[in-house]
Amino acid sequence: MNFRYTIIALWLIWLVYWIVSAFGNKRTAQTSRVWRIMALLVLFGVFALWQNFPAFFDQRFLPRTFAGALTGTILCALGIAFSIWARAILGRNWSSNPSIKEGHELVQSGPYRFARHPIYTGLLLAILGTGIASGKYGDIMLFLTIAVMFTIKLRIEESLMQRQFAEQYTEYRKHTKALIPFVL
Repeated sequence: MNFRYTIIALWLIWLVYWIVSAFGNKRTAQTSRVWRIMALLVLFGVFALWQNFPAFFDQRFLPRTFAGALTGTILCALGIAFSIWARAILGRNWSSNPSIKEGHELVQSGPYRFARHPIYTGLLLAILGTGIASGKYGDIMLFLTIAVMFTIKLRIEESLMQRQFAEQYTEYRKHTKALIPFVL
């Protein structure tokens, strides 16, 4: 069975939810402009590599098996579901750019009990699942690139949140890991 269409459908569901839920967010009070420029530079760099070395990115690192495709699809579905849950709980505080919103609240419920950045956790799991299902180096390179970008982005967000919520955020950091619940 080919799970490719299932994974495409999962990502389309995620995309539609993300677009629809982006309306009605709180106004931005404080933001970091560095992130978007840096993200674009990294994405252009990866795209250039992909264009210059397409054979490498299309090579398989895993053999095509039912177990691999099923495992990857399940991980992708779990990651998509986790990121959507996190986005729904974050509500109107969400922003694609690291920022503080007017009337920003420190959300610690739902998936935010397990990870301070559960949207990233879910997306990384979904991208990893996609890579396992495809078995291609290109998808794993995409996972690694996004992991590095999310790590940089979460550091910017952590700095903003620490300034905004001071002691409350320090306490939150003590009992909640950044990305991987109970680990990292």
